[in-house]
Amino acid sequence: MEQILYSIADHKLLAAVIGLLLVAVETFAPVLPLLAIVLANAFVLGMWKGFLVSWVGSSIASIALYYVAKKFSTIKFFTKYEKNIKIIKIKSWIKKQGFNSIFISYVCPFIPDFLITITSGFVGFDIKTFISGMVCGKFVMFLLLSYIGEDIGDLFYNPKKIVIFTFAILISWIVGKRVNNKIHKESK
Repeated sequence: MEQILYSIADHKLLAAVIGLLLVAVETFAPVLPLLAIVLANAFVLGMWKGFLVSWVGSSIASIALYYVAKKFSTIKFFTKYEKNIKIIKIKSWIKKQGFNSIFISYVCPFIPDFLITITSGFVGFDIKTFISGMVCGKFVMFLLLSYIGEDIGDLFYNPKKIVIFTFAILISWIVGKRVNNKIHKESK
């Protein structure tokens, strides 16, 4: 496996295209291991290029999946359940959580993106809230995974880096929350 990764590293453009497509396909077909794809992108392309390829590919695919889910939510098969009081309460609760729930869900690498995106589309999250939470959450998760993928051994020998990334997650959440609030104020 390691030999394959090194031979792919010789063809950076091809590796970037394959990495972008794999991350995008994983958004629609969650059977592929997202963690392994992001780590491999960082290993093959380097931390920053691997991060950008993973982040951009996954974000674009998530937006497309959101629109597909939103479109399917209007089909008669699904709309017949909308009047159920439990469904109404769940949808209301999810919508109230807004940016925070989306951001936190996307930061956690063990919650499938597929479920978050489909749920956001079916519930009818505002597209601005969805995109801002999703992009900020994926930014943090993919940056952390790319950093680990580039040099996993250094993470254990330099605990300051863990503190820096924890601080980066907090800053990203604060900035993302402010951007989301500003977007909503401007649209009113």
